[in-house]
Amino acid sequence: MLLVALAGVLAFVALPAVYVRTQVLDRNQLADRVGAAVTSEQVRAVAAARIVDEAVDSGADELLTARPLAVAGVQALLGTAVVRNLARGISNDAYDLLVTGESGTYVLDLGRSTAFVLEGLRSVSPRLADSLPEGFDPEILRIDSNDPALVSVRRIADLGGWLAIVAPLGALAAALGALLLGREDRRRVLLQLGCSFALAGALLLFLMTIARGAAVPGLEAGADVSAAAGALWDAILGDLAIWSQTLLLVGLVTAAVAATRRQQQGVAGRLLSTVQRVRQATTPKVRVVRALALLAAAALVAWEPALALRMVAIALAVYAISELTAVLDQTSDRRAAKRAQAGAGGAARAGGLRVRPRVPSPRVVVPILAIACAVGFAGFLTDDAPQPPAAAAVPADGCNGSRAYCDLRLDQYAFATTHNSFSAAQDPGWLIPNQRFGIARQLEDGIHGFMLDVHIGVRTNKLVRTDLQAEGSDRNKVGKVLGRENLATAERLGGRIGAGELRGRRELFLCHTLCELGAVSALDQLRAYRRWLTTHRDQVLLFIVEPYAPPAQIARLFRDAGLLDEVVTLDRTAPLPTLGDLVRTDRRLIVFSEGESGAPPWYMPAWSFIQDTPLGAEKPSEFSCRRSRGDADSPLLLINHWVDTFPPNPRKNREIGGAFLTRRIERCERERGMMANLIGVDFYDRSGVVAAARTLNEQSVRANERIDEQAGVGDDSGGAAVDGTQ
Repeated sequence: MLLVALAGVLAFVALPAVYVRTQVLDRNQLADRVGAAVTSEQVRAVAAARIVDEAVDSGADELLTARPLAVAGVQALLGTAVVRNLARGISNDAYDLLVTGESGTYVLDLGRSTAFVLEGLRSVSPRLADSLPEGFDPEILRIDSNDPALVSVRRIADLGGWLAIVAPLGALAAALGALLLGREDRRRVLLQLGCSFALAGALLLFLMTIARGAAVPGLEAGADVSAAAGALWDAILGDLAIWSQTLLLVGLVTAAVAATRRQQQGVAGRLLSTVQRVRQATTPKVRVVRALALLAAAALVAWEPALALRMVAIALAVYAISELTAVLDQTSDRRAAKRAQAGAGGAARAGGLRVRPRVPSPRVVVPILAIACAVGFAGFLTDDAPQPPAAAAVPADGCNGSRAYCDLRLDQYAFATTHNSFSAAQDPGWLIPNQRFGIARQLEDGIHGFMLDVHIGVRTNKLVRTDLQAEGSDRNKVGKVLGRENLATAERLGGRIGAGELRGRRELFLCHTLCELGAVSALDQLRAYRRWLTTHRDQVLLFIVEPYAPPAQIARLFRDAGLLDEVVTLDRTAPLPTLGDLVRTDRRLIVFSEGESGAPPWYMPAWSFIQDTPLGAEKPSEFSCRRSRGDADSPLLLINHWVDTFPPNPRKNREIGGAFLTRRIERCERERGMMANLIGVDFYDRSGVVAAARTLNEQSVRANERIDEQAGVGDDSGGAAVDGTQ
């Protein structure tokens, strides 16, 4: 038994040692793997996005409005053989960092492939490509010499190349020794060896899964980044998991064969007899099954040659083990017969021949092996996407990032707000974006107000088509909103607007005017809000919905997204609640509608609660602070602060940020005699809106403190009412 355990332990050590020696520490093998990883679809997607973002940060702001096309062009060029060869050359630096362990950092940048990338950008816009600064060379990948994955591989390498030789030879010697010493019952020894090897393979798979999860960032880092990191891991270390699978399967097969009852033919003989009968059969049913099996085998060889080769290898291993078992059975039978003849008299007095240790029944062994196999593969095949953490307890010392904000009423608090929040350059599919980053990043950056347009659309193979008829609109109405030239531009990008009959299931999407220019499932996005609110119990969010669907559909959308437990109904006749009131009652989502509202009650009329500034300013001098929509006594002030051009212009919106935005807020507050509660912007990351809202909130906190000091009270909520009805 000791030799059996030793064989399993040495097999467990031998597999990664041989893999690292032959696949990772071999310069050519590593170069091939790095080249394949760098040009994989997942890595190219992340690299192309980073290159375009670097170009934007280098001064090509207008590239944001054509980001999907630019990313697609660069991504295609990064998949060429030229870039693959460059990556193979760069891998020499990675090899030195891996093997020598020199302190420092390995940086993968464009280098000689810069010219190819510029060609990709030039195919989108020659002017933008030419505007990039000289020496443009964005960083794609950075690996520190102290990276845990590198340290682990280096430790294995430090044990010396002898481990890759000694460990497998030791495992083989231990296995043979166990078989030779177990002369009394070699079948049982073979069963134990199979279980030992299967356990070693399953343990390696389990550890590989844990290591991959630790090395590969989860979805919180972005689905694209997670996929790219996974592709890099799989290209360099993924085959070790296949080796572990093979060890697990060989061990299970060995144990299963050893556990079967002895029969004269053996497993291989029975299989060969069955194959012979099937081959000679002439009935139509058997011939059809035979033809289908051959076609399936041919398809497997054509589409998955590596898998087919592994299956052939495993089949040969099964055959060899079966033959070995048959030989051991015959040897044991002959020895048993000789012992029986030699000691027939004594055996009779003892009550018969000495009973050999009983081999476990297949009815017991096979289910156990099946469970072990399932457990071994569970970690390997399970989706790596992390599950959302359990809901956190409502914090007692913070609302939207500060304890002091909990005492602010909604009309004393400023929400940094994004216009067309869903339309983001870094999210796939948006041709005319209003923001650079998507809603997930906006939430983390401090955006708490969101302007959402809900449209009715139908998915097609290429894009989402807007159901203008269901929305009570048509091509002419859309043209009046966008303008004739802009409508023509939209049709060049997304196809003829309103043409043809829409067939398919109607769904709700977040789009801006036309879903052909970009769309995201409204249900998916609201579920993402739900997950975020569940894990951020101190946060209060506000939606302004521009609906192109009736209230009943909007209500069903929020119900299906699981948000009905989050929404709040405000009492228009009472003072507005504080953020602390909303957090304590766990009603932290305020929903206003620019259209039909009131049913359900939490879907509140925007212009009863909000008054705003005019839309349509195309240059800074056209911004006004006069009241556009809403009533004079509406308690909340919305400042619409974006350059209203099509397509949206990142550079112009950056010019109206910072000090310009601060001056406009101050002017509008003076003219309107109320605090700016919602500040809506395009390209929020360039406007400074989060910092401006924070400044307003700190001023509001200080004003409240002065009032409390003068009045000698600690609560200025005024008996605000919060209704949780749905």
